[in-house]
Amino acid sequence: MKMSRLLMLLLFLSPFLHAAPGDTIEVAAFQDAIIRTNPAVGNAYYPVWAQFPAQGTQIRKAWISMNYKCPPGENCGEWDYLDYIFLRRRGGVNASSEDIEIARFITPYGNSYNSSWTADWEIDVTDWEQLLRDSVEIEYIHGGYETNVGKGWLVNLSFNFIEGTPTRDLLRVNRVWNGGFGFGNQSNPINNQLAEQNISLLPETRSYRFRINQTGHGSVQPDFCAEFCPKSRFLLRNGSVFDTRQVWRDDCGLNPVFPQAGTWLYDRAAWCPGQMVFPDVYEFPASGAEDLSLRMEMEDYTAAGGGANYVIHSYLMEYTAPAFEADAAIEDIKAPSKKYQYRRFNPICGQPVIVVRNNGSNTLSSINISYGASGMSRSTYIWNGTLEFNQSVDIVLPGTVEWGSEAGVFVAEITGVNGGQDAYALNNVHYSQFEAPLTIPGDRFVVDFGTNNFPQENYWKIYDIQGNEVASSGPLTANSNFRDTIDLPWGCYTFILEDLDKDGLNFWANDDGNGYLRFRRADANSIFKNFAGDFGTRLVVPFTLGGSLGIEKTQDESPLLFYPNPTDGLLHVQVTLKGKQNLKLKLMNLQGKTLFEENSVSNGIYKTTFECSSLAKGLYLLQVEGEDFRAVEKVVVR
Repeated sequence: MKMSRLLMLLLFLSPFLHAAPGDTIEVAAFQDAIIRTNPAVGNAYYPVWAQFPAQGTQIRKAWISMNYKCPPGENCGEWDYLDYIFLRRRGGVNASSEDIEIARFITPYGNSYNSSWTADWEIDVTDWEQLLRDSVEIEYIHGGYETNVGKGWLVNLSFNFIEGTPTRDLLRVNRVWNGGFGFGNQSNPINNQLAEQNISLLPETRSYRFRINQTGHGSVQPDFCAEFCPKSRFLLRNGSVFDTRQVWRDDCGLNPVFPQAGTWLYDRAAWCPGQMVFPDVYEFPASGAEDLSLRMEMEDYTAAGGGANYVIHSYLMEYTAPAFEADAAIEDIKAPSKKYQYRRFNPICGQPVIVVRNNGSNTLSSINISYGASGMSRSTYIWNGTLEFNQSVDIVLPGTVEWGSEAGVFVAEITGVNGGQDAYALNNVHYSQFEAPLTIPGDRFVVDFGTNNFPQENYWKIYDIQGNEVASSGPLTANSNFRDTIDLPWGCYTFILEDLDKDGLNFWANDDGNGYLRFRRADANSIFKNFAGDFGTRLVVPFTLGGSLGIEKTQDESPLLFYPNPTDGLLHVQVTLKGKQNLKLKLMNLQGKTLFEENSVSNGIYKTTFECSSLAKGLYLLQVEGEDFRAVEKVVVR
């Protein structure tokens, strides 16, 4: 995919510049902007005018990319403060402010970070892309009361647009509930503040979308609402409840921004420190002019004092009908990926995860997908299920992947939907960069695990590439050291350490004591990997034994494994035998000449290594024969 950087100066000089369908346009709104609090009032405002794509430009998808660092020579911001990105005026300074919250972010506890720390986030803003044309005022609001001397954030924020046919056209944006609403005061209950909203749809409206950002703040007895209490919300349309859910996030302990200096791993009312706030979105069909009534009701709560509140911004968007009937899109690749927001789930051994959205009016029941590392052979998979318009689904792609190297590019492609062709091909292919898992030195290692005061909260397991458990921790006692030697067949595995209380092995606020996890070399007893104990809910460590990732086959497919391929030096070979057998191994050129040969009588797992650095670059054949099998595989020497 071509990349076109749409800088503000360039656009002012060339207002009619357009990219081509499928290209990405980037609008840099904030470049190395230093964001600080205004402790006098609790909010600091940072408006900027940016030049967006010209009117008439068709955009398929839009998202915000944001990078945070500590300011040069200063400390990062200390507290978890509410930040907003607002669309204000369009077209010029004399226009009325539209006051649309397009994204919400909670800053991390940054007191422990230094100049080397950096983090990145993305959030989809396709809902708003048809408003982002020509000159637009974007305002970043940074909340909080900490000192603005020597503390803050260095922020880079850009809007990214993929040009192409829009999924549908936006007709109108209706404001619903917007602002801060007190919670728990029985003299003014929140349900009285959230007045019923009446909206008359336009005659040309064929679908509408209700979008709501709601986060809870303040910690007031008896339930520490609204920040630390999961309270239920009821949404009603024309008098009938269409959604009931708790305003809550239960995954803060899996935050990719970890560790942080504060209580980062405590679950909260629809937000986590150092994370974007993800809106709740609801889709409805429409057939023209219709009168709607919308109502929100919260579970009743009586607070012991003031300060509990929910910050709510909500909108109802009216649209035309979708442009296509059969239209699936790959929105993202979660694994394998080098994106910061997916670092908890990467790298991987196998089972890639992609996000697919239905952008067409037809319900999707099957999606054909081709996938693999760029330059390697691809696998195929057919997903079956039910995916309605504008819904998305995480699809786990089965099996191993021929990675080919320790880093590279992964590609996934939609090749068909519902037994036929996809109507819009430009969003069918997606790429991600990847890195290989941790390489274990040697073919054995030691898990060195130290427990804290509460060993009943912890256990670790190791899984093979098919998801089978192959090793685990035994009974654990408090404040003890356990060393387990891991001796497994060569391959790729995943080590997972769980904490049932979601607070890791050491966390300052919970006083569970201090535990540790280390990987040691089995031959020298030296530590080659030390892990931070403040990891929250789970620590996931994929690793390879016997060499780095290459073309590999599972034992279910073949008794032969060899790494790495291609190779420019050592070629590690492992054969898994059923009982005692005579074994013959040969490395030959394409003319059949034997270059290396080994004969052995072995039982179980046989391992050997061929030195290939003296061979000319090119293709060779590895032949392995036992009494009940014969395998020939291609080896590339580079």
